[in-house]
Amino acid sequence: MNRYWIRIALGALLVFGLGLAGLAAVRKGKAEVRNLLTAAATRLPLRFANIDFRLDGRRLGELVGLDIVRNSAAEVGRITGHVQLTEPGAAAELSDCALTVENVRHVNRNTSFLCVADSELEKGGLEEVGEVIFKPGDFARPLYLPEQTVAEWRRSEIQRLDASLARDGRGGVRANGSFDLLDRQRGSQRGTFDLHADSQGAVFSVRDEQNRSLVDFQASQGALRLNVRDRHGRNLLRLLADSLGAALRVK
Repeated sequence: MNRYWIRIALGALLVFGLGLAGLAAVRKGKAEVRNLLTAAATRLPLRFANIDFRLDGRRLGELVGLDIVRNSAAEVGRITGHVQLTEPGAAAELSDCALTVENVRHVNRNTSFLCVADSELEKGGLEEVGEVIFKPGDFARPLYLPEQTVAEWRRSEIQRLDASLARDGRGGVRANGSFDLLDRQRGSQRGTFDLHADSQGAVFSVRDEQNRSLVDFQASQGALRLNVRDRHGRNLLRLLADSLGAALRVK
């Protein structure tokens, strides 16, 4: 299962995590399969659609969109976050704030941002990688990450990435994009991915540059299906599960 699709940003994390959860669920029996289906079809999609924006641990609004663009391996790329503020006075508090992430190696829905002091920026150790755009007010603040994190991103196998994640206004979330990954054995690997999740379930797919399916994932409140294929179209993993049980085939 160690294929390059595992490393695709955004939705690949969802598929890989649910794939491993599916394997564990099958081993533990029908009750675990039902629990997996409930999480996959309801709780996980809603978490994607409800990500808080926190500053120093305080909730000031919600992340409603995220864009990541890297045009070549020679550049770092740019991250653009979109936040809807909900707390009075939040805009004034952020007016002179240069943002960074509290713990960039352990990002989750409770992750908080910090305002970086001018002295910290002058001292070095942080590199600007993008911005966060806030509404209301339509103002932007710069986003910094540790230089070590940026250096790791430069050395990553992701040569090109154009990805967007946004709430759809109906309680769901959609993500899509294209990628170019460096496979040291096969050369460049290009493709696209698409994710749509809401309270009814989730659909995720990854396709190569010839539009051939690599990963197909569907989850509803009654069933889960995951197919993983290699670049030749051969099945690597197939998981079908519902409230009565599950069938798993791994090559």
